[in-house]
Amino acid sequence: MKIKLDTKKVYLAMAEKGLTVTEIAREGGVSQQAVSNVLNGNRVGKMKVVPAICKALDFEAKDIVIIED
Repeated sequence: MKIKLDTKKVYLAMAEKGLTVTEIAREGGVSQQAVSNVLNGNRVGKMKVVPAICKALDFEAKDIVIIED
């Protein structure tokens, strides 16, 4: 099982809200590098990163997390 993020949806929401990776990280209490790694597809990252992104963009995890078999 592989877990990844729907980055297209995240980047679109970021553009609509005018938020940067740094602002998402600050609001969610995680590092900018952690958010950047997740959005670049390098890794899903620590479990704190997805909730930080969700909080900043008013998403639920089910809206942006993709689970592949």
